[in-house]
Amino acid sequence: MLQVRSTASVVRPFVTTLLGLVLVGCSEGGSAVEPAAVYQPPDMSKFIMSSENDADGDGDGVKETHVRHYKNLAGDKVFSMTAKDRLWAWSLESRGADGKDLTRNYVIRDSNCDGVFDERYGLDEEFRVPECLK
Repeated sequence: MLQVRSTASVVRPFVTTLLGLVLVGCSEGGSAVEPAAVYQPPDMSKFIMSSENDADGDGDGVKETHVRHYKNLAGDKVFSMTAKDRLWAWSLESRGADGKDLTRNYVIRDSNCDGVFDERYGLDEEFRVPECLK
């Protein structure tokens, strides 16, 4: 005689076993967390520098950060931030783009002075000079 089993009775033990393997792998040094993101500086090929100034990048009243402002013909704006001869942030503001669109309006920051831009902020978010440059 043929025995019919429901799909749930076949799938449930498989899913339970798979979940158990994933949990064991994570508890033994494996990680389900994705590595930190890496953000690329804006393409500067169509931008020209429009001005430069020094600014306070950490709120202590000292203007330790040199800011270079750039524009392109479309009206997009970019600025770079440098302290102690190390570039630590880029910002892009795209004309006509939604201000909340982080692919066209953002600040990227090198959080630990390793040359990799590993943090991204919206244009209205606060960010500061990294601790490694204080």
